[in-house]
Parts: sequence; structure tokens; C-alpha cells
Amino acid sequence: MDLTATLSGLPGAEPFPGLPDAWHWSPNPRFHFVAALAADGKHAFQVTTNGPYDAELVAALLVHARAHTDQVLADPRPLIALPGFAAPGYTFDTAAVAAPRAHTFHARDNAELHALTYGVFPGWHYEFSGTETDEEALSQVSHPHGLRATSLDRAPSPFLKMRFDNPRTKAGSVGPDRGLTKPDVLMRELALLEGAPGAFVEFENYRHQVWRVDWADGFVVTGEGERLEPDSEELLRFAQAALT
Repeated sequence: MDLTATLSGLPGAEPFPGLPDAWHWSPNPRFHFVAALAADGKHAFQVTTNGPYDAELVAALLVHARAHTDQVLADPRPLIALPGFAAPGYTFDTAAVAAPRAHTFHARDNAELHALTYGVFPGWHYEFSGTETDEEALSQVSHPHGLRATSLDRAPSPFLKMRFDNPRTKAGSVGPDRGLTKPDVLMRELALLEGAPGAFVEFENYRHQVWRVDWADGFVVTGEGERLEPDSEELLRFAQAALT
């Protein structure tokens, strides 16, 4: 595939100012798409935004991704975190790259282009574990309940896996494995442990550190060589800190 001809020929595509071999198209004021050739000229990096658009931030993301082309193409993982990213006015510290199987860009309209395109979006290092499965990566990148990867004004969403059971509330996870979830779910279930004998919450952060919280006439936290007996406020502060 001639990527230059393909990308420049997309409806409404125009050269992206300040970045060679890059094109921008926008079907409406809310959606913006910018794609740039990778350093090898045989693949493309694409930023897709839904909501506020910042051309300087997008350019910085694509420059950072392009500079790491060899690393990205040699990495078999579906979701790759590239540290060392920074952009004025933002606290992002990572440029994340989604392999074709972890995004849906061009999947419906041009399967060949989709297979050559890597999605790029800004994030924070504690949002990525480095061991996401294909299914988990696709969920994080392309589903609304994931990282909201197309939103440049999003808040951080720390990587979190969790399993829990609460006999009092009759709520719990399914199966023996921890599943991806959001910090607000963790905080809610931790609070609901109080006064619930036999209830527990087990959670894992981006470093793959795992803690278990039980109720036994008080909160008991175990894991990573620790045993703590915090009060409710200390427990929530501990959990929040553990995620970052």
C-alpha cells in the first residue's frame, strides 16, 4: 500500500502543519484525525480526538511515536507505553501506542490501512501494566468504559484489576481472576467491607503489586509483605496511593 497516497486521499485530508508526511481531516468540529507516516514509511501513527483538539499536543505525540518507530514495530504487545513524553500545559508523562488489534481505526472502511496503523494517545505511566492481553488492550483503548483514549482533556485512570465478594451486599466478581475496573469501584467496595464478616477485596496495580483487604472486627490489609489495620480513612488513602 502507498500510505502517502492513501492517507492524503482520505476525504477532507490536508497536510498537517509543521510535521512532514502527516495529514489532518475532520468531519465535524468535535472529531479530528491526524495520521503521520512512521519512520519506516510503511506504517502510520494516528491520533484521534473526540472533544477538545490541540494541534500542538497531537504533533508532540506523533513526533514521540515516530522517534520510537523501531521499538514499537519490534514490540509484540498490543499496548505499548512510551515514557519520556511531555507537552506544555499538560501533566501527561507517557505516549501510549495501540497496535492494530487494540484499536478500530479504519477497520470498517479499509482493512489494509487498519493493519498498518498504530493508534497514539497521551497518558500517565500508572495507567499501563505492560502485560495487557489483546482483549484488555482493546477494552482500554476502544471502549467508552476504558481509558477514554480519544479525550485530550481526560483525567488519569490508573490501571486496576480487582476481585471481591461481599456476603452482606450480595455483590461480588465472577470467577477466580481479577478483572479490569475503575478506582471508584474499588473505593466503593472497600467502604462497603465495614461490618461485613467474610467480605474481601483484592486489587492489583500497574506494578502487579497485589493487596487483599478483609473485614475482621476492623479492616485488615495484607500483601507485598505488609499487614496493616487501618481505619476507614487510612484505608482509602492507602488504596489511592497504591494505584499511582
